[in-house]
Amino acid sequence: MQPIDKFTNLDAVYHDLDTIQEDIVLDYVWDFAMKIHPAKPMVIDDLVFDGSKAVQIFKKRYNEKLIEIPLTYKEYKSNQEIQSAISAFGIDVDKFWFALLFIWDYVNGLSWQVYEYKNTPANEIKQLSEIISKYENNPKANPLTEHIIFKQELTLSLQVNGKTVHIINSPNTIKFIISCCQKHQDVLEPKDLLDENWDDNIEMTRYYTDKEPTTLSSTKRICLFAQIFRQFFRTTLYIYTHYNPNKKSPYNITFLISQLIYLTGISENEDFLNDKATLKGYLSKNKNFNWKARNKIYNIY
Repeated sequence: MQPIDKFTNLDAVYHDLDTIQEDIVLDYVWDFAMKIHPAKPMVIDDLVFDGSKAVQIFKKRYNEKLIEIPLTYKEYKSNQEIQSAISAFGIDVDKFWFALLFIWDYVNGLSWQVYEYKNTPANEIKQLSEIISKYENNPKANPLTEHIIFKQELTLSLQVNGKTVHIINSPNTIKFIISCCQKHQDVLEPKDLLDENWDDNIEMTRYYTDKEPTTLSSTKRICLFAQIFRQFFRTTLYIYTHYNPNKKSPYNITFLISQLIYLTGISENEDFLNDKATLKGYLSKNKNFNWKARNKIYNIY
C-alpha cells in the first residue's frame, strides 16, 4: 500500500504558491526538482517564487503507474538495513520513498535513447580562449601593432564535412581572433532568468543536442544514479535532515546508494548490495563522467 494512492494537485508548479496538504509528502521531491529541473521563477510584488514543472510530470506518471521501479513500497519499508540508515539521519521514510521514485525515474529519462547536450557556443569560445591563452608570452600584446609570438606553434583550421578547407597559421591572426572573443566575453555569460533581458544572448548560451540519440551503458547509468543521489544528499537532505556532508556519518552514504542501485534494478550485480567497495570502484574509474542530455521524460515543455 503506497502512502498516497493518487495525487490531485496536478497543476502545481510553484511550491510556495501552488502546494496543498498532499504535497507535504513530496517536500524532498519539490526541493530537489527545483534545483535540478527549475522552472522560470515567478515574481509577484517583488517576491520571487521558485518552481519546477518536473513535479507536475512526476505526479501524473505516479498516478498512471508509469514509474515501474522493481522495489515495492512494502519491500522498502521492510528492509531493516535501509530503514536503519534512514532513521539515523532523521530522514522521513515516506518523503524519501517519493524522492527515490523521482530520482529513479529522472535517471531513466536521461538514460535511454536520449539526445546528449553539446557545449554552448559561449563555452566553446571560452574554452578556445583559455587554451590559446596558455601559450601566450604576452597576454596584453596588441595584435594590430605588435609582432605576436606564442610559446609553441599554433594552428587553427576550418573543416567542411570533416575536410580541412582553410588553415590559419599567423600568430597575429590567432591573437586578433581571441582578443575579439575576450572583448565580448562578458556579454556571453548566461543571464539570470529574472533578468528582463535574459534572452538577449540566448542562442550563444543555449545547449544544443546531438543529432542522434544515445543510450547510456550500464556502467554510466550506475554512475549517473550515484551522482544524482549524492547531489540529493548534499543539497536537499542537508537542509531537511541531520545529514551533514562535512561531518562523519554513522552510515556510509555511498554504500546506501550502492544498495539502492541493486534494489531498484539499476544493476543486477549483487556486489552493490553486499560490498562497500563496489560503487566506489565504479565512481573512481569514471570520475570524469559528466552527462548532460535532454531528459526524455521530464523535458516535454
